[in-house]
Amino acid sequence: MKNFRNAILFNSAILAILISSCSPSSNIKDNIVGKYASTSENNYDYFKDTIEIKSTDDGNFEIQTIANWSAAKKDDPQRPNKNKKAGIWNNYGPGKVSVAALQISDTTLRITEPITGNVRILYINLHTKTIFEPLGDGDKSIYHKIL
Repeated sequence: MKNFRNAILFNSAILAILISSCSPSSNIKDNIVGKYASTSENNYDYFKDTIEIKSTDDGNFEIQTIANWSAAKKDDPQRPNKNKKAGIWNNYGPGKVSVAALQISDTTLRITEPITGNVRILYINLHTKTIFEPLGDGDKSIYHKIL
């Protein structure tokens, strides 16, 4: 009887360890939360963007672009946007707040657009503290954690 009780205790301890190691950790969520910055350029402009990711009470994340800067590479008074003069940085202000769900199996944040049902996927690399988002033109935005 004593051996049977010891076997049950041992198996219960092993099961508890396995469940705790396989369950989603709040540590992952804590590592995702913060501010991320990205710099990029195209043929005409330079860009500097900052996004902020906050955790919500229901286990999701709020993602918002808090700074969206761009500057022209060359003077062009005919351009239709603010970037007419080279070297002058223009802020396009904060973006809307999006709600994302964490997919732990592949460490992604998924934002579902409410009207269209389209899903934006942000890929998270916890080791390098980066997030990248594929863009429609085949390129990708890479955000590095700053805070």
